[in-house]
Amino acid sequence: MQPFTIQTPSGSFFVKSAGVAADDRFIVDVFGEQVLLEKDDDGYLRASGATFAGHRLNMGLLNMIADSIGKAIA
Repeated sequence: MQPFTIQTPSGSFFVKSAGVAADDRFIVDVFGEQVLLEKDDDGYLRASGATFAGHRLNMGLLNMIADSIGKAIA
């Protein structure tokens, strides 16, 4: 899957695939931090809330990004 950009009211975010299964795991650049989003048991994209550097991000923002990615790949 090719990298793409999503647009939300909070800004634009660069998204790239993070694994072999192209639609199961994504790495998103959120304000200069990389966040892993992956599908949960119900099939929805979710983020742990922490970046690779260990910083915490707003879960509302991460859920909005996850919803936008879900719509983009559907």
